[in-house]
Amino acid sequence: MTKNNEEDLTVSRIIKAPRSAVWAAWKDPEHLVKWWAPAPFTTVSNKHEFYVGGGFGTTMRTEDGADFYTGESCFLEIVEHERIVWTSALQGGWRPNKDDMPFTAIITLEEHPEGTKYTATALHENAEDRQKHADMGFVDGWGTCIDQLGKLAAQLK
Repeated sequence: MTKNNEEDLTVSRIIKAPRSAVWAAWKDPEHLVKWWAPAPFTTVSNKHEFYVGGGFGTTMRTEDGADFYTGESCFLEIVEHERIVWTSALQGGWRPNKDDMPFTAIITLEEHPEGTKYTATALHENAEDRQKHADMGFVDGWGTCIDQLGKLAAQLK
């Protein structure tokens, strides 16, 4: 995989839990909804077909219960305990998707002396989309979600 720093955004954290616990928090939609959106937002899982070609759909809700964002993506690659790749350019079943800012997310899980190194990279079509995603708060938002994932994974281990 080639990364282009002008088109990509990356955030990484060390999660103090084994990869199996981090994986479980991703694989099970009942766990995913507990960490996917940065608090105080909450998440509803609309579709979680955790296999290559499967749909991945969520709704993020504000504190007052209003829907903030609803979207569906498609899982492109799943390597147990190591890697999850999904794209907003497609819906489940490889169907084209309309998205204002399509991107592909690559999630990697690596062994680390303290638990799991979790890295999320968002690949964008161009530098403008990358900047739009950055301006939306990618690093803080996705970083907060990883921190929430870490707290949940520590309970699951």
